[in-house]
Amino acid sequence: LTYPLNSLVGRDFIPADDQGEFQAVFDSPVDSSLEGTASIAGELASRYEKVPGVVFATPNVSERSNHCHTYIRLTRPSERKFTYLDVADQIRQIWADPRYKDLRTKFWFPSALGGSENTGAIQPMILGPDYYRAAALATQESTKLRKIKGLLDVSAEISLNAPEFQVHIDRQRAADLGVQVADVADAVRLMIAGTDQISTYKEGAEQYDVTMQLLPEQQKNPELLTRLMVPSTKVGQVRLDNIARIERGAGPTRIDRYNRVYQAGMVANQAPDMPLDAAVRAMRAVVTKDLPPGYSVRFTGTARELDRMTNDLISAFLLACIFMYMVLAAQFDSFRYPFIIMLSLPLSIPFALLTLYLTHRTLNLFSALGVLLLLGIVKKNGILQVDYANRLREQGVPLRDAIIQACQVRLRPILMTTTAIVAGLAPTALGLGAGGTQRAAIAVTIIGGQSLCLLLTLLVTPVAYSLFAVMEGKRVFSAVEAGLVRLRLGVARVFMMYLRW
Repeated sequence: LTYPLNSLVGRDFIPADDQGEFQAVFDSPVDSSLEGTASIAGELASRYEKVPGVVFATPNVSERSNHCHTYIRLTRPSERKFTYLDVADQIRQIWADPRYKDLRTKFWFPSALGGSENTGAIQPMILGPDYYRAAALATQESTKLRKIKGLLDVSAEISLNAPEFQVHIDRQRAADLGVQVADVADAVRLMIAGTDQISTYKEGAEQYDVTMQLLPEQQKNPELLTRLMVPSTKVGQVRLDNIARIERGAGPTRIDRYNRVYQAGMVANQAPDMPLDAAVRAMRAVVTKDLPPGYSVRFTGTARELDRMTNDLISAFLLACIFMYMVLAAQFDSFRYPFIIMLSLPLSIPFALLTLYLTHRTLNLFSALGVLLLLGIVKKNGILQVDYANRLREQGVPLRDAIIQACQVRLRPILMTTTAIVAGLAPTALGLGAGGTQRAAIAVTIIGGQSLCLLLTLLVTPVAYSLFAVMEGKRVFSAVEAGLVRLRLGVARVFMMYLRW
């Protein structure tokens, strides 16, 4: 049942949690002024504050004049009958106004792991040898992804419309005049960007860096830029318009690479009823269908962390089982009894998944930790039964009577510990307060898995004990156990030799 239940439950990274706050982010057109972006931000903030549940909205325009974060504070979850996701849906309706059709919008929901504005989002990226082709593909695919039901705030994280001056150098003429391309780039960057230090200025005990650049109105005039003098190894100084032409144009604000190839990123959020793994599969099916040769898609962000988390948790489960087996083998001085006790562990996995399915939860980081804790809790029932049955058999009680008596005597402590665990985790399972949803995932997984496992472990462990005892009488495991004993003694001997050395 594990495989079909896993497909029904779905996998996620971190469950959504109502922390009473989030940020609405938008990018206006690249050539927008700081004043224009601030005006739009103030107008949107006033409309945000009219949404039910919003206490206040504070816009903040960043160092980029076209980028704005608006912090939105909500009332306490106990004071409203809707979630922060319902508030976000109403804000999306505001963004749908035709006046804001040129804005690129998204949300930044707070995450338990912190991070940047795209930490909790799905981030596929197109990789290829040509940046402009990859950017065109990202824009094209983001349009298709918006049609997938369950995906929200889909956008291409690229911009090819930044206004710029393009300096086209006649390399042959520049070589004839002794002008190097690097000198041209340095001179233009010095006048436009003003980032290079040309000197220092000292006043008292303080020393300041001195930079130089054209006045703002001069930077916008290509005629003045053509008069710029560039150093030459043959004639001393050469005017820029003698070796290059300057044109107005548009280009990317930044060029990103991944593993030394160009990348064009996209970003999207999944709806609450769509697990992360289902969203990734749907996006991968759409994007990979139309990619030309030489171009590929790779997922970063939460999708990559989900795969990494899954692999790490599988390794943790295997190591936990190995460690438990080693401890139990040392405790019972046998290789058979730990196996009988640990037969209940595979039963906890489908029961935990069934609990998540019935409570409409996903297998995420916190519920997976609950499954890991469940492995350690479930085995205690088998330890109580097997230990007491062994003690009775050592006293000469027949096999069947020892098993029945052990189950009867140990039933009370098993029920007591199970009831104590369920009662202790019940308040956490209610998920009250900020961050309660994430803690509730661990508690619900343990409560459901432990309660359901109790019904079967009380049957599986005695039956397995009986079968192994019968096979022990027929000496089925004699040769295997003798070999394991010799192996254990050999390992111990090598270890003692190492300690002496």
